[in-house]
Amino acid sequence: MTRRFTAHELRPVTVLDGVWDFAFLGDVEPDDVAAADLAFDDLMAVPGCWDATPAYAGRRGLAAYRTRVRTGAGRRRLVFDGVQHWCRVLWNGRPIRDHAGGFTRFWAETDADAGEAEITVLVDNRFGERSPLHMEHFDWYHFGGISRSVELHALGPVRVDGLKIDTASVAERRIEVRIDYTADTPGPSRLAIDCDGRTVLTEDVDLDAAGSITRTLEIPWAAPWSPADPNLSVLAVALGGDDLRERFGLREIATAGGRITVNGEPVRLLGVNRHELHPQFGHAQPAPLLVADVQQLRDLGANFVRGSHYPLDPLFLDLCDEAGILVWCESIGWQYPVEHLTDPAFVEAQLAHIGEMVAAAQNHPSILLWGILNECPSWSEAGYPVYERLLGRLRELDPTRPVTYASINAHDDKCFDLVDVVSANTYPGWYFGDVPGIPAELDRIAAHVDALGHGDKPLIVSEIGAGAVPGWNDANGSLWTEDYQAELLAAVVDHVLEGQDRISGLAIWVLGDFKTTELRRMALTRPRGVNDKGLVDEYRRPKQAYKAVRERFRSAGRAD
Repeated sequence: MTRRFTAHELRPVTVLDGVWDFAFLGDVEPDDVAAADLAFDDLMAVPGCWDATPAYAGRRGLAAYRTRVRTGAGRRRLVFDGVQHWCRVLWNGRPIRDHAGGFTRFWAETDADAGEAEITVLVDNRFGERSPLHMEHFDWYHFGGISRSVELHALGPVRVDGLKIDTASVAERRIEVRIDYTADTPGPSRLAIDCDGRTVLTEDVDLDAAGSITRTLEIPWAAPWSPADPNLSVLAVALGGDDLRERFGLREIATAGGRITVNGEPVRLLGVNRHELHPQFGHAQPAPLLVADVQQLRDLGANFVRGSHYPLDPLFLDLCDEAGILVWCESIGWQYPVEHLTDPAFVEAQLAHIGEMVAAAQNHPSILLWGILNECPSWSEAGYPVYERLLGRLRELDPTRPVTYASINAHDDKCFDLVDVVSANTYPGWYFGDVPGIPAELDRIAAHVDALGHGDKPLIVSEIGAGAVPGWNDANGSLWTEDYQAELLAAVVDHVLEGQDRISGLAIWVLGDFKTTELRRMALTRPRGVNDKGLVDEYRRPKQAYKAVRERFRSAGRAD
């Protein structure tokens, strides 16, 4: 199940999730692989990550997946919600699409003959030129595979390719709708739009070969969406025999007086960062695990989660929509070197990735912020134009949400003028200083941001925390003990809630422990090969810090 509602009622859709034929090919080049020569000698779950399974744990290389499906004749579209990291899609042995970059939805199309079709996907989880956005030094393990759902769509002569729903006015219950389409034969067609089962528009339109239709609609019955009252609506568009349905919520996001506002009301963000990683499933998060994560966020009293450091599973976003949990959604990235940011091929790959991220997630009312380039060279003169271009692209795609990035060193950052919300990662009491010095360091960051002239912008502490090996304690409350982590995070939350009024958001690093890279220089700084700064361990078992944070978040309420 990829979503909490049906995206199509007119278009025939076949979900291809299940067990596919599998072959691990290893250190071979995709161009050297002939589909007819592939020998499939194993099976693999889709969604799934092969290097999270016992037989292929830690294996990097090229792999092949295969399934068969009966289909009629005509245009067919394979929709992938996420493949790690590079893939080539073949239909009856013929390549129809290459794609680079994990965690985003893309599709591949072909004209099919009636009968049984063989779908083969070559998937590469190695690092290199084919996957310019993924690097081995990142502080998480890059699992490989078809990690999210796959669907086969039967297309007609008119295709509804996208649906964007923006709130024009909460008070007036007015939305702006953009319908992206393609048509084999330009000409007249019938457009119908329903919202929550009520007809709001029917008209005849003239279609080009490809284009967009924009309409402003009033839906007076719809109640606004907010964290405290997450009301949702479904908009259904039918055009020329095709359709698309999207769920949305009426709400307006803005910044004012150093705060982020939802429907004009300031919101204090209290939450965590979250990786989509699990020892048994890799990046392929099953529905029970996603539901459990949201339950733990609610139990914590959190109203905010940062998707670190890549676009989130569509089902998780659906669950946040329903739970009223606000989301920071960001493109993939972690401490890219300057020379990477100045590589034109990298920039183009980021732009394509950002476009896919926004297209897939833009209608989720829970998404509060778009972000880019975690802990990258925003301190560098050479990095400035890249930040300017990527943030500018986000604003072009979606001017309704603030944009930000997590700065690795707020005191030297050169790009804060480019964002709507200033966000700082800092680890006082862990990588430097001590627990008593935490309030002064947070205040020092706030004072520096204000001295730069950004006092009107909201300030978020986007990462802060300490490691704790699960179950480890000693009489001294030393580093790596659960005692020390709980003490440190209690000091952080207490200061954010009671010791100052400048910081408007907090994202603790991190909800759950997760496997890190096997690059030796990184792994040697991570006990068990795990980033263990989680409030819960990798199996979601709470540490002492979970209770300390829960007590404070819940006493503050889920929102101001």
